[in-house]
Amino acid sequence: MSAHGVLIVDDEVKLCRNIAIKLEKEGYTTYQAYDGKSAIDLVRKHPISVVLLDYMLNDMTGLDVLSVIKREKPNTIVFMLTAYGNIESAVMAMKGGAADYFNKPVELRKIKEVVDSVCRTLPTGESSEDTIIFANEKMKQIRRVLEQVTPTDAIMLLLGESGVGKTALAKWIHQYSHRKDKPFVCINCASIPETLLESELFGYAKGAFTGAAESRPGKFEAANGGTIFLDEIGEISPAMQAKLLHVIEEKTVTRLGSHASLKVDVRILAATNKPLKQLVQQGRFREDLYYRLNVVEIEIPPLRERREDIPLLVEQTLRELNEKYGKTISISSELMKMLLNEPWPGNIRELINTLERMHILKESGTLDVQDFAVRQPVAYRRPVWEEIQLNDRLQDVLDEVEEHLIREAIRRAGGNHTKAAHLLGISRNTLIYKLKKMRRP
Repeated sequence: MSAHGVLIVDDEVKLCRNIAIKLEKEGYTTYQAYDGKSAIDLVRKHPISVVLLDYMLNDMTGLDVLSVIKREKPNTIVFMLTAYGNIESAVMAMKGGAADYFNKPVELRKIKEVVDSVCRTLPTGESSEDTIIFANEKMKQIRRVLEQVTPTDAIMLLLGESGVGKTALAKWIHQYSHRKDKPFVCINCASIPETLLESELFGYAKGAFTGAAESRPGKFEAANGGTIFLDEIGEISPAMQAKLLHVIEEKTVTRLGSHASLKVDVRILAATNKPLKQLVQQGRFREDLYYRLNVVEIEIPPLRERREDIPLLVEQTLRELNEKYGKTISISSELMKMLLNEPWPGNIRELINTLERMHILKESGTLDVQDFAVRQPVAYRRPVWEEIQLNDRLQDVLDEVEEHLIREAIRRAGGNHTKAAHLLGISRNTLIYKLKKMRRP
């Protein structure tokens, strides 16, 4: 089973289908497009490793499509499909970044062998948590900004709730920048004690403190030539803020215990789920550092505001989990509707964790609403019984808890009483009876 996706682009529908059938038998995930615009949309939305691209399409040439793919997804391998009389065009395409070309009529066996050979040399692909999907209109706007900013060395500040994909976006920016072949170094500023953060970021000299038997470079030196991602930047102390500002302005670092300044060439990306502007107004974050970091600000919307991304994330996550655990598990349309209606306070991270938990507990078949019921919510939800007063009547308390559970089950079942009853472990008639009782004055 392959973790790679293959896109077939040709206005000959039958040819697309024949190639897809051949590759799917070998375990590849295939996508088909019959025009250039559809092909570009699919490349943007799905994890595609290889593209088989016809030179002549109805709405644009294969060269036009190739140009977009190599600009936006430079690591994607593209093979051209061309008629015998069009070899010059195929050579032009190879100059534009295509790996090779196939003459029409194509030999399915040959295509399969070449795709196999290429995919064996590729990494298995990014995880769902590292995937950025630009299906939602807000995410498309972000992409348009990134297309302008990513090729530069501008410092960027990524904002958004926990779990929305700030780290994934930072990796994406690095991957599509001119620094992509250099290091990407990530450090979570909140996870390192204040006393250790300076030496972690800037390194230390031999003898700088007890136990410093030899000099050690910090994260900035490790990222030299590449990108450093400072996550949870809102957590650093005023003293560390001043030192970071100096590094940004002077483009040098000084190891702890040393007086020598070392030049560093790094692009800085920072992220936080804190309202930095408010912290500046409260005097808890330096205004000058805020403006240095905020050259370009990107605010990633929470998952509940980009529900179009959910089916694509679910599709990729299940594909990865099936590959990882050797299963063939799909998802029902009813469960997909339920996932689309969830608030997801933990965002992408919560969605992925929920899917993995359900997948592990399912031996085979299709994930359904009853599988979702056993999930453990990531976000803390204050139980109704925490509001109980000791002088409350026991029956009143039990009625309140029961009503809370019934309403939650109906919400998760999308209003379907039969499914809600199943989630509660009671019959539909019992549920109807309890609902009628709840409505009585």
